[in-house]
Amino acid sequence: MAEGTREQQRREASGMSARAARWLAWVMCALSLVLTMLSLWLLILILSHPNVPGYLYWAEDTLLAVGYSTVGAVVASRRPGNPVGWVLCSIGLSWGVAHFTSEYATYALLAAPGSLPDAEAAAWIYSWVWVPGLGIIVFLPLLFPNGRLSSPRWRPFAWLSVLLTGPERSWRGSLWDRALALASGILSG
Repeated sequence: MAEGTREQQRREASGMSARAARWLAWVMCALSLVLTMLSLWLLILILSHPNVPGYLYWAEDTLLAVGYSTVGAVVASRRPGNPVGWVLCSIGLSWGVAHFTSEYATYALLAAPGSLPDAEAAAWIYSWVWVPGLGIIVFLPLLFPNGRLSSPRWRPFAWLSVLLTGPERSWRGSLWDRALALASGILSG
């Protein structure tokens, strides 16, 4: 079989060329790692202010962002047609964004108020971005090892997971949390 024919079959199977898939996987990994490094830098700045509470889950977010994105980039770049690698990349990137936005908001709102722009937007992003990151983890055992559900009986559970952790659900959840906080503030004061 000619090399051009193999490349065309790979492109048809995964929707993109192997080269583009490798590039995308490593860009997602690099973005996650850069966001994690910036998060740790902000954490150091936050810790220099003794009266500012630090983000409690910084170690977990660091491990999730670095571990999942690195393993995901290796898997997705070698097997672009297998969704397991892309699920791993997405989990790592989601936790990288969550970690960065939490540290950014903490620093800009509590440690050095007004020093960075759009701190409220970062806090709002953090309030929902962890939900899809956590929800996507459900798909790892469902799709492992070949990227397909082990049987059609798992489809309802997969769709339920998508509905419960999708972006619309997490956005609506953060609005609900804000409404509850506003209501509790009104009722208590």
